[in-house]
Amino acid sequence: MADTIAQELHIDNNDVLRVLNRYWREKIAHVWQVDDMLECARKSGKPITRQDAVDLLHNVFDHHDSSLDVALEDYRLALKSLTEDRYSEVHGIFKVWRKGHLIAHQFGTFPHKMDDNLPDALEFAKTMAKEIPDIPVFVGCESCLSYDTELWLTITLLREETEPIIEEGEVFGLLDFNLTTSTNNSGPNSKE
Repeated sequence: MADTIAQELHIDNNDVLRVLNRYWREKIAHVWQVDDMLECARKSGKPITRQDAVDLLHNVFDHHDSSLDVALEDYRLALKSLTEDRYSEVHGIFKVWRKGHLIAHQFGTFPHKMDDNLPDALEFAKTMAKEIPDIPVFVGCESCLSYDTELWLTITLLREETEPIIEEGEVFGLLDFNLTTSTNNSGPNSKE
């Protein structure tokens, strides 16, 4: 903070530090950044865009909430609210698996590849759905705190259709287990 003030006002950094130290001597302030909200979403296993993280952060400020977790409790990214060209803005590590299979294909890694994973995950899920019509393929966002993956999307190619449909959440009671085990993160379809 002192560096930014000193640079903007063209004054000595030590002078700024002296003033800030005097001002903050009997005060505290918790400073959150958008990256803190993104990290909180990652820990919760919730896909989120940077803009939604900014909006939630402002909401925390406006309502004087003391926890980023509280701000995320009711948050759920609505895929239909995004145009396809914005899918790359979604932050998260995604897993794709077919109903009844424990093996998942992972898109993204922590902490190196957290952004721009959704387009590849969706494309792969659509390809899987086209391979076996009427059998749903699931997309979930992984929590970095556990091996649990919360179901987010269901992709299904219905017979007689040419393109899979994408629905948010569990569709028609199709989810028969919570993916908590094996992850295939190698081979030609793995994403680093």
